[in-house]
Amino acid sequence: MKITQLLTVDKTLPESTLSLINHKTNQINIKRMTYFFFVMLIVEPIIILLFDTRGLFQQYSQEKWLYLSYFILHLTLWLISLGWTLMRKTIKNKGAELNFLIPVVITVLLMLLSLINGLDQIKGNEITVYIGYILMTGVAMLMSFPTNLIVLAPSYAIFVIGILIFQTDPYVKLSRLINGSIFFLAVVVILTYLYKYYFDNTLQTLELKQANDKLNYISTHDGLTGLYNRREFEQQLFTLNQEDNDNIALLLLDIDFFKHINDRYGHLVGDQVLIHIAQIIKHAVPPDFIVSRWGGEEFLIAGQVESLEQALSLAEIIRVHIASESSLLEQRNITVTTSLGVSLMTGDCIKNFDHYFKLTDDALYLAKENGRNRVEQSSFMAFDKTSAS
Repeated sequence: MKITQLLTVDKTLPESTLSLINHKTNQINIKRMTYFFFVMLIVEPIIILLFDTRGLFQQYSQEKWLYLSYFILHLTLWLISLGWTLMRKTIKNKGAELNFLIPVVITVLLMLLSLINGLDQIKGNEITVYIGYILMTGVAMLMSFPTNLIVLAPSYAIFVIGILIFQTDPYVKLSRLINGSIFFLAVVVILTYLYKYYFDNTLQTLELKQANDKLNYISTHDGLTGLYNRREFEQQLFTLNQEDNDNIALLLLDIDFFKHINDRYGHLVGDQVLIHIAQIIKHAVPPDFIVSRWGGEEFLIAGQVESLEQALSLAEIIRVHIASESSLLEQRNITVTTSLGVSLMTGDCIKNFDHYFKLTDDALYLAKENGRNRVEQSSFMAFDKTSAS
């Protein structure tokens, strides 16, 4: 992997994709920091009780000053852990309000631990505290470059100052500065690589999901109007039927003289008319209704109603809206009318769908026979469909 590829992410991605990845990253960081601070709430009081408070009773003033400094730093760490825990419980939207705090809190936390590491040099201890916590940060947190460098730099500066001031042995001083610097650079690289690895994998997952969603949309929707296709209409009707709806309206709509529109204005204009009609239907029916392009210039609509009269009223509203709204297409003012057949499905509408559809289809042909641009309800009468075509 090239250095430039490691240090950067693809900025040409859609803003929504980048925002989603950042949101997921912040959620992971918040969760991991919450676990860490929960442990600190338990560990820090133990350190204070077993080590810091005991050292406060030393006779020598230098030792008292040293342990008092330890006590203040460990108490500060505990208070930060408590504050984070309380914020997580009180803030309802736990993501947005805490996102901007993540790098700040990590920076302050590492600075405090670097101060503890500096005090350890007075006692002749190793640089274990600094190395351990920056390694933990490198493995646990997800931060891109140069954010990770900015977060780690203050604690590294305090580490270097602490070694220079409190470590008196020149050989040990040089050795620990080199080791600390190597670990600092290593953690920057680890953080950058892990973030890049996470970013690429998350992006791949999102792209795969988007591709699957697109394929699913294509398989369930009409490519021209965006309405459900036949297959998805039947699936949606099955779901609606499972909700114990007693009365389900079935409306079959056909555009009057649509062939004439195609012949006179062309198929592109005809397509625009279909899109226009689909939009009117979607806005006219309740949100929970199922609207599909059944085929050609026919649209099939289904939804729960109280009675056949309500279904007829809805069909009339759709018809009037379409007839009153002219389509301004290709600089032509085209007035379109429609005919609708209506039936009321009761009981198991899936099992008896063919029966109800035939009733609705017969009602549609009756509307055409009676002059078009009208609504007719289902009847068990048979009609001569040859005259209504």
